[in-house]
Amino acid sequence: MLRQANPRATRELSPQPEQRASQGPRPPEVSELLTKVAAALDAEHPRKALDLLQRWKVKSPWVTNAMAVCLMRLGDAPRAVEMLKGLVVTSGVCFRSDVPAVFLTNFATALLMMDNVSGCESALVAISDQRDPCVQQLRNAIRQWWASVSFWQKLRWYWGDTLGQSVKLDFPPGEI
Repeated sequence: MLRQANPRATRELSPQPEQRASQGPRPPEVSELLTKVAAALDAEHPRKALDLLQRWKVKSPWVTNAMAVCLMRLGDAPRAVEMLKGLVVTSGVCFRSDVPAVFLTNFATALLMMDNVSGCESALVAISDQRDPCVQQLRNAIRQWWASVSFWQKLRWYWGDTLGQSVKLDFPPGEI
């Protein structure tokens, strides 16, 4: 059986000028590291990618973002949320407007993995480019989930109850 490459991780292997504008410029000191991490994630080795990041001694928001992606791929969304919160939230209640969209979409993804749909939607609203492919993927996943929820479940959800029915992601969570 042929395995399709992960288009989200593979995109990271392309040269920096071809990156989406919403990602913002990456510092050159982490570019090589992020390329190696993306290759490990594309090969479905998130533990290897995380180990690589932990050995690297560069402090950068891009490295923190990549570590959070590895944690999401390993199924540890709560730790990913905590890491990303420091990058995207200011004063505990507002989203920063000066961060690359990829940080916000990763934060939204981690929240969604924790069944925090409203938090995910709040983070998505803070992204200036609503046509961003990651924003669209997350919105489509929420739309599909919402369509599968019964009237009574929707009513319970509006009252703040949890449904026990998670939003299914049909793509690897997170982007470097």
